[in-house]
Amino acid sequence: MIENIIPIEYMAWKNIIGQERVKSILQRAVLEGRVAHAYCFWGAEGIGKDALALEFATVLNCEKPMRSATSVEACGTCKSCLQASRLQHPNIQFVFSLPAAKADAKTADGMDSAILKLTDDQITLIQEQLHAKAENPYHNISIPNAAQIRIASIRDVKKNISMSASQRGRRVIIISEADAMTMEAANAFLKTLEEPSSNVTIILTSSRREQLLQTILSRCQQLRCDPLPDDSVARALHERLNVPEQEAMLIARLADGSYSKAAELLGEDLRQLRFDVVSLLRTILTPRGYILRLTHELESAAGDRDRAKLEKMLILLLLWVRDAYALSVSDDTATIINIDQVKDLQSFVGKFAARGALDVAARHIEHAIELLRKNVNTTLLLTTLSLELRRSLMTVKA
Repeated sequence: MIENIIPIEYMAWKNIIGQERVKSILQRAVLEGRVAHAYCFWGAEGIGKDALALEFATVLNCEKPMRSATSVEACGTCKSCLQASRLQHPNIQFVFSLPAAKADAKTADGMDSAILKLTDDQITLIQEQLHAKAENPYHNISIPNAAQIRIASIRDVKKNISMSASQRGRRVIIISEADAMTMEAANAFLKTLEEPSSNVTIILTSSRREQLLQTILSRCQQLRCDPLPDDSVARALHERLNVPEQEAMLIARLADGSYSKAAELLGEDLRQLRFDVVSLLRTILTPRGYILRLTHELESAAGDRDRAKLEKMLILLLLWVRDAYALSVSDDTATIINIDQVKDLQSFVGKFAARGALDVAARHIEHAIELLRKNVNTTLLLTTLSLELRRSLMTVKA
């Protein structure tokens, strides 16, 4: 249960969900004075790569870091920490994709400027997004028409590195989703990596590491960030966003190891999706006259071609079948996700849980999810799955 897990506030680097292995590596680097010139934090979306980078930068600039034999944390109260918490620290530069804009903006020294190229409305939106990122390091910055990191942004980085620091500490450049760099920007950035500056650390974050130039990756210490455990995501939802524990665990199972994805799911009508899933399963297992009704429900599920929604439905169906399996082997409901449907689950187990049938059904659903991610035709996929579930579950209970 969630309440048996160590609360977030008692964990090192309390703003970071999970990622204990990576946190340990970074803290050890600080303690031993072995902070690298360049890092690449890579892994799936929404698992905290930017959050790690921002916390690392904060620790490197903290005026009164709290140290032990195995850990080091920012104090959170000094001037430097407060600046970092607002993303307003002069030593910390956060780079991300910006929209295309006018091409004639120059700085006083004649260099291109990424910010001067933008309109007032765009700058206002960027400031709002940065404020949201400061409030929640797991926030995904979203700006219309901002799909690339252009060379002007990289030139800003190079200029920033070349200038004298205005404050004590270590200069940290964070390039969020660095795979979005244009080829021109990537080549310019490579030159910056090839000429490391003292007391400067560059951190790339990426959900698509394979799209980064190998020559860039080879100059970085690469740290893989793992998908978050379901219980860690559920605990964070419960403690940070006041999501009820059972709902938090259900959403965590749907989020596929991503806290950001879990937070986005809060705005969806999961109750209706869960109802639709159980209704579909009941129709599949109707003894007679189910064909027309099943056809209608399959058309409804697959008709809008919303693969993301369909994947959520299949994951919900998988969780429901797994709950049924758990009840088929034990009366203990402690591990049941759909606890509000436990009576329906018990009834289902009593009617359809032939020995091994639920395990087979779960494997069919898992395979369907894999096929959905490979862009298999949704109507064909659901029809095949329905027949397989009917064949495996419509068995006289042993």
